[in-house]
Amino acid sequence: MRRCLGLLLLLGATSLPAQQPAPAAQPAQPQRAKNLKVLPADMPLAAVRDTMRLYARALGVRCSHCHVSVEGAAGQPPQTDYASDDKVEKEIARHMMRMTRAINTQHIAPLPSRVEPNIAVGCATCHRGLTEPRQLADELLLAYQDGGIDRLQARYDSLRARYYGQASYDFGDAPLGDVAQALRARDRSADAMKVYLLNVKMSPASANAHRMLADAQLAARDTAAAVASLEKVVQLAPNDPQARRQLDALRRKP
Repeated sequence: MRRCLGLLLLLGATSLPAQQPAPAAQPAQPQRAKNLKVLPADMPLAAVRDTMRLYARALGVRCSHCHVSVEGAAGQPPQTDYASDDKVEKEIARHMMRMTRAINTQHIAPLPSRVEPNIAVGCATCHRGLTEPRQLADELLLAYQDGGIDRLQARYDSLRARYYGQASYDFGDAPLGDVAQALRARDRSADAMKVYLLNVKMSPASANAHRMLADAQLAARDTAAAVASLEKVVQLAPNDPQARRQLDALRRKP
């Protein structure tokens, strides 16, 4: 009896189908961005996102600056249509990408005796956190054109309050000096003088700011004020022989 039962068990065991190994898992295909025209079409989506973040940070914008925002469902935030070409800013960005690529590969690369590591141009080279990468002097002259010296002063104050300490604008003595010089060239001497005085106020430790003010005061035939400004120059830059000679000459005048 036991032999029969063992035989039946053996026959039953051998009649069971052999267990098949589980199929090997297929590797997941990496996600790809759609409608790439400047970046490589096979660029991994994660790399595209990292690149876009660099662009956005360089211009001080969010994704919606270049990409179309689509209204979400009720109670849901707007969605971004990254593949759409409906915004002109996206095409402008593509032109800028091609431009920087050409600068780096066609114009900078062949230069002899390049320093190591190689210097490359990127979005932040010009934009520095600004959508429109204008210099401070240009911004102020545009404001002056729109509303005169009061608009210029207001524009300077607002830009300084927002961007001082960042790389976006140079708030040193040179830009305001350039603005004042441009106003003098336009025969706006009174307004130019206000900008020179503003420059001294904002950069009181700059010998150059006081020197530019002294030149404007001499042009306005205000010798006493020019002497006071040059005395400040000599105090701040005692090794400046030109300022000292000019000051001595003015003091000798009757």
